[in-house]
Amino acid sequence: MNIIGYFHGVDPAACLVVDGEIVAYVEEERLVRFKHAWDIFPIRSIDFCLKKGGITIKDVGHFAYGWDLPKYTDGRMREFFDGVNSEHPPGPGTVSWQNWAINFFNDKSARERLRLNLVKFFGTAEAPNLVSHPHHASHAASAYFTSPFNEALVFTIDGSGDTQCATLWKGERDELTMIHEITIPHSLGWFYAAITEFLGFRAYDGEYKVMGLAAYGRENPKLRKGLEMVVPPARNGYDYAVDSKYIHNGPHTYSDRFTDNLVDILGIMPRQGEVPLEPIHEDLAFEAQRILEERVMTLLTHFQKETGMKNLCIGGGVALNVKMNSRIHKSGMFDDIFIFPVPSDSGNAIGAALGAYHALTKKRPKGLKHVYFGPEYDDDDIELQLKGCGLKYRKCDDIAEDTAGLIAEGKVVAWFQGGLEGGPRALGARSILADPRDTASRDRVNSAIKFREYWRPFCPSILEERAERYMKRAVVAPYMILAFDATDEAKAECPAVVHVDNTLRAQTVGKEHNRRYYDLIAAFEKKTGVGAVLNTSFNIKGEAIVASPRDALRTFWSTGIDALAIGSCLVMKPDVPMPLKPEEVIR
Repeated sequence: MNIIGYFHGVDPAACLVVDGEIVAYVEEERLVRFKHAWDIFPIRSIDFCLKKGGITIKDVGHFAYGWDLPKYTDGRMREFFDGVNSEHPPGPGTVSWQNWAINFFNDKSARERLRLNLVKFFGTAEAPNLVSHPHHASHAASAYFTSPFNEALVFTIDGSGDTQCATLWKGERDELTMIHEITIPHSLGWFYAAITEFLGFRAYDGEYKVMGLAAYGRENPKLRKGLEMVVPPARNGYDYAVDSKYIHNGPHTYSDRFTDNLVDILGIMPRQGEVPLEPIHEDLAFEAQRILEERVMTLLTHFQKETGMKNLCIGGGVALNVKMNSRIHKSGMFDDIFIFPVPSDSGNAIGAALGAYHALTKKRPKGLKHVYFGPEYDDDDIELQLKGCGLKYRKCDDIAEDTAGLIAEGKVVAWFQGGLEGGPRALGARSILADPRDTASRDRVNSAIKFREYWRPFCPSILEERAERYMKRAVVAPYMILAFDATDEAKAECPAVVHVDNTLRAQTVGKEHNRRYYDLIAAFEKKTGVGAVLNTSFNIKGEAIVASPRDALRTFWSTGIDALAIGSCLVMKPDVPMPLKPEEVIR
């Protein structure tokens, strides 16, 4: 059974699931080179999935879309919105968004949109067999079915999807059963998006900046009092509410993500334009992060006690909040936690496909082993591109060993290997690497390559067997979606990757699924005694992570990166000597 799952919206993407196993996945932004690919239909992603799977459109049994299309078609969403509006009088922007959603996710329009794109790209006029799978059910499917657990509490949390903003499920063997929901307008995702824009960043793009900035903040009773009004705890003692008059329903002078009422209760002006960040902004980030964590912890504490479940799975866009995830992990409330590594809506392409497979077959899909499902290129492809650009390069017998040597010498190296990783984190397929021992390397990557803000942390990739050396309460963490308190060894040996709050947002690297990257870190350890490297995504500010050799070359030559390790080939900047062995030549 071949199922194509797709997501169309912010961060569109597509996935191919064959007999319950993920075979291909890529985000559209990586292919069109437009970050987030706002509202671009993921037709190129679908095309890639077909090619990687070795099939054609005619071989696809079902397309899966992660929305409850019938609910938008038969009047239930209109009835739901009317009920919300009667209790929370909306502004014109809210009504406009509701009307758009009902039209966009209407079953007929969704099917016609898919059909027209298939006709335009593939020339097929056949109506697609489209399966609708509700939004949070898709998030839950991706979180639970890809996990290693046979029993788990499943928590999904995002801005909104269909009527819901957060849900809790019991995952038991092959089944998922929803046990609780929090509906519109009570959205912690919307709350965090509002704070993101209040601080001068773009919602659904800058939330990770707020999370990083929070580490620099301090407790602020005045701001805390105001935010407690925005997100008061519910009367039942475990739910939470979000007062929509501070988010959507009211006058909007500064942003459509928050009202002037929020400005009034916080008592500070929103940051707009090129306004320097001040301590009060750091404090606001700190207090917003605190209230997010507190409300989630209260909710999960209740349902862990009610269900007795010892494992937790998390999905939905708010699951990208590493600090929240780490608070849950460090609490000891659960024996084990699995966070789906592509938890936001782009990953709902996977969730919709897995959910549809389960609904159609009553079988549990196969678990997740890695996320290297995107485009990959062999040395022939790479050398053809290098020669076509007239570039000198060296074909290495051991690219991992040679790259480790460059990093140990203080060079910054772009690393392009194997299949492109899915999700927002660079996991050693499309990475920029530097020496974690030297904060000057970190600062150079920031100032000359990534052009990032001062408060954003860089992350270490750590040999799996060295995790306990550098991470407190260490667990296998291959997806860089948990943070750990740094050990004394980490602070001494890897200061460039220890954040200001003494944490590491770490990736542990094993031998099985990215052997060449593992070998690089192991070679670096032999040279330096440190079993970790600084790892950040291979892109510059405002651009998507590179996907192809051409993308890699353009980014390499437009930044201060010293060397590019691409496949078995090594390319150096003209002012950086090419390391050569006696028998090797530059091509």
